[in-house]
Amino acid sequence: MTKAQSPIEKFGAPIYTREELKRKLRELNRRVERVREPLVNAVRAISDIYDILYFELCIRDEILEKLRDAEMQLKDAVYDAIDELVTNELRLDPDIEKYEKEYGVKFTYESERQLGVVILKENETVKPVVIWTDYREVWYYEGERSE
Repeated sequence: MTKAQSPIEKFGAPIYTREELKRKLRELNRRVERVREPLVNAVRAISDIYDILYFELCIRDEILEKLRDAEMQLKDAVYDAIDELVTNELRLDPDIEKYEKEYGVKFTYESERQLGVVILKENETVKPVVIWTDYREVWYYEGERSE
């Protein structure tokens, strides 16, 4: 190879200092919040319509199921949009297992959605961190050492 590899090419994931990453995540959280509030209102409206049709107007289950499907499709579409926003904005590497193996860490899964990895640079050391969301917040966590 004749040209030197940039750090991003070497690692496959972008490199951020802790301050840069926190600043970007705060901005992403503001953008997610702008979407989340209208989503909550829309889901509440669908639920209210469902309740009226079910309890007051005795509409058939097949029709009511369409409302439940619409609610799930709306949530799925917005969640997919949030995933895409975060992934594109931070240029995440989605291959989390690669970093677990390479760095000997484990990113445990809780209830949030793991979107991908960025490299956190502190002084002269680098380590992978996973960016996650529960669709109320976007943040990161460091892996635990694995054997």
